[in-house]
Amino acid sequence: MNFNLIKILVISSLAISLPFVTNAQNEQAGKTLLAKGQVEALSKDTQSKRALKRRKPVFKVDNVKTYENSQAQLKMIDGALLALKAQTELNIEEYFLSNDKSSGSVVMELVSGGLRTITGSIKGNTENYKLKTPVGSIGIRGTHYEVEIINGDVFLAVWDGSIEISNLNLPEPLILGKDGTHSFAKLDNTGEVKTFLKPPEQLSSLSSPTSNSKTKQTSNNLSELTSTVVNMPQQIDKQDAYLDDIPSSEKIQKTIEDTNFLNEDSLDSFAIEDIEELIEERTGTVIYDQVERFEINSSVGPVNDFNMQMSVDFDAGTVPLGQLSFLDSGGEWFATFNGLINTQGMRLGINYASHGQNLATGNITAQFSDELSKIRGNFNLYEINDIATRSSGLFVIKEK
Repeated sequence: MNFNLIKILVISSLAISLPFVTNAQNEQAGKTLLAKGQVEALSKDTQSKRALKRRKPVFKVDNVKTYENSQAQLKMIDGALLALKAQTELNIEEYFLSNDKSSGSVVMELVSGGLRTITGSIKGNTENYKLKTPVGSIGIRGTHYEVEIINGDVFLAVWDGSIEISNLNLPEPLILGKDGTHSFAKLDNTGEVKTFLKPPEQLSSLSSPTSNSKTKQTSNNLSELTSTVVNMPQQIDKQDAYLDDIPSSEKIQKTIEDTNFLNEDSLDSFAIEDIEELIEERTGTVIYDQVERFEINSSVGPVNDFNMQMSVDFDAGTVPLGQLSFLDSGGEWFATFNGLINTQGMRLGINYASHGQNLATGNITAQFSDELSKIRGNFNLYEINDIATRSSGLFVIKEK
């Protein structure tokens, strides 16, 4: 074969194949939901460094670092949420999700620091998910877990599901979580395992040093606010004075906003999103009717069968129709509402409310979270002719 022809074929082959190699190397693994302080990504193929900010992508060739007094939150392509503590280094070696999202594989390496994660659709066995640490590899079975490297030891906490840790010095994998005997442990590079009955004190917080105490305080505040109705006097002489003592939706909302910690329920909404920009990108009407969480107290007994739905017209900027209902020993609470959406959240008004055969009224507030895929809020309802009969609560609903 002519030598020049061979050179042309080789050059043509390279010209065709190189773009595909580059695209594969730069395949997106996720995006940044939150970057507080100094957060950087180093591309391992080009050695280029870039600052990570909200909504910036991370790739499967990235080494992600958080520095002192910094933290980051990533949302991966399979829906996993990853919170990196201060002074953490994480290598993303592989993050693949099939086009139909039915399969995938994850390989990451925690070099230093710590992370907390709620895993996404890629899970099921140790073959398709692996987090490497200095003392062994972690596989998952669908879970919410935390890991931190401290002076060469690895501290582990499983909040939901199970993890499996493999180490050459272990006779068999260590199982933590619902499939194991413990949920908390420390592992060193010799294979020595120490288990705990409660979260190890060495695990650092995901935000400020006071976040653990703020977690407890916020939880106590919410419980106190939502249960106030149970302890209110049954006989009221001065209705106006009574109403002044009722926890308002704004007070409950402020308590929620004061929360600066990450846990299973708040991990996906910790980042403050640019609501105005996100709303401008959405079109059409979206139905939110999947109840993800609720916490309700009633003055007349336990609550069950909570249902809620809300339609949001992003083109018109309105909430044309919404309703909620639940049962207690006095009958069904029912309310319909509508309103407007804005950059601060939503302005909602109750059109009609009842409890059993009695008319009721109240108020409701809500705001978007998780890039508009969820709505979080709270409400207060009470009977018009008997304001001591009332209910209040918090809710999270997601789009259909």
